[in-house]
Amino acid sequence: MLKKFEVKNFKNFDEHLVLDLSKINNYEFNEKATKNGVLKNALVYGDNGSGKSNLGYAMFDIILHLTDKEKRYDRYGLYTHLEHMKENVAFSYTFAFEEGELKYVYNKADAQTLLYESVQINGKTCLEYHYTSQTPPILNLAGAETLNTDLGSQNISFVKYVHNNTVLDLEDVNNIIFRKFFSYVNRMLWFSSLQGNTYQGFTAGTEKISTRIIENNKVKDFQEFLHKLGIDYELVVKEIDGEKQLHCKYKTETTNFYNVASTGTQSVALFYYWLIQMEEVSLVFIDEFDAFYHKNLAIAVIEELKKLDDTQSLLTTHNTDIMSNDLLRPDCYLQIINGKIKSFAESTKKELRKAHNLQKMYNAGAFNE
Repeated sequence: MLKKFEVKNFKNFDEHLVLDLSKINNYEFNEKATKNGVLKNALVYGDNGSGKSNLGYAMFDIILHLTDKEKRYDRYGLYTHLEHMKENVAFSYTFAFEEGELKYVYNKADAQTLLYESVQINGKTCLEYHYTSQTPPILNLAGAETLNTDLGSQNISFVKYVHNNTVLDLEDVNNIIFRKFFSYVNRMLWFSSLQGNTYQGFTAGTEKISTRIIENNKVKDFQEFLHKLGIDYELVVKEIDGEKQLHCKYKTETTNFYNVASTGTQSVALFYYWLIQMEEVSLVFIDEFDAFYHKNLAIAVIEELKKLDDTQSLLTTHNTDIMSNDLLRPDCYLQIINGKIKSFAESTKKELRKAHNLQKMYNAGAFNE
């Protein structure tokens, strides 16, 4: 799981931003919101312009050079902080696996130009590469001893190059962790419903939401999912001009689902599209996840994500009505203020209990310390 993320000089983060998902408390409620000492489910709050969306872009910068998944370079046009345009952007990720921890650090000049990479596994530097100096690279992984480490003028990730061009000894614990690290990054997913089915990571290419539901025989399941959310449609599949479409059935007629579905219902369909694949996702970041939801619908979405044992989720929102210890817990509610991100539990000297009204405290400024 992702344990810690750090970034500096990216977009509006001129200072060192640290997201430490291992800062948890010993709450005896909503214990499934954490796993192995790391936050599994979290909501991110902050004023407009505070950096909620940029946090997601920063965290998913890693997929731009380590994976062949879907990438949205259009979100990375303005890359460095405006007051430090000539400085590098620095990233650091710490991952915790059963066998130990891996720390991946890299610097970039822009979204496609790497300057430095290093990988530490259980405190030992296993890979290091300087792109702009003659410093010899470091490569200490069993099975990679004979690999040619000269990348020439190619601006490709040295870490990805090692992963793709070596047959590593999988009896070596460092190699096991290294492989798990790549598996985790390749299964990260960012998406937003604000501009249609916009996503990064996990897979590649475009696909109609209804096509996925139909081809996976999930029509009735989707109908039941909507019903649980208070949205009652009878769904059927109709073939129009050789294309199978999702339709709503009425007494005498049917019509395409998207002809009658509200914006909120279409947003739910997008969430369901990813939900039926979510068990394969390592980390999901949903930007403004409830932009088109009412309170109960937003809560239902979070409850669905809580059921997933191995998927971390970070969701940005402005909705204070879902701030409740019945849903999550004080260390799961994060807030970005002045380029810093802390949980509610970190942001007050008061010992928070389940009976506390988090929304009332938030609105009163109790977590602005």
